Amino acid sequence: ADNPFANDAGAAPEVWSYGHRNIQGLALDATTNQVWATEHGARGGDEVNRVEVGKNYGWPVATHSREYSGGLISPEKSLPGMVDPQVIWTPSIAPSGLAVYTGAIFPEWQGDLFAGGLVSQDIRHMEVDQSGNIISEESISVGQRVREIQQGPDGLLYVLTDESNGQLIRVEPQEEI
Repeated sequence: ADNPFANDAGAAPEVWSYGHRNIQGLALDATTNQVWATEHGARGGDEVNRVEVGKNYGWPVATHSREYSGGLISPEKSLPGMVDPQVIWTPSIAPSGLAVYTGAIFPEWQGDLFAGGLVSQDIRHMEVDQSGNIISEESISVGQRVREIQQGPDGLLYVLTDESNGQLIRVEPQEEI
């Protein structure tokens, strides 16, 4: 119902936004109805985008990515009419799964984003402010390729790694001493 291209002649009706390269994580904040995505760049230039209907996110004419050979994909990093990423990772972390935290176990994380890193082997915790902007980021080392991260119905975060000895890790509050 909110697809701006659904009735355009010649447009693919399934296209809701465009200019994305390789979305790996997609999450909906059910409180704000905001859609978030993590995207692989080519060689660097991985992104977190706040996805909005009808918007152009730039690929391949505005990007921080480089060709795998090292050459430029585009000299433009940002252009009018295109939405800049909320976060850019260069060098690449190879972002994977993405979750919006809405549980009660960690109230200070309410509305924040959590993304897995395949190359960086970590979890990226991104604080989101009341306006829907990412204002800080921290890396939490896991030491394995993080494939997926989701919030369980118990309000805890669950992290799936994809090494040959892959693990399902439950993130719990630290016990008070």
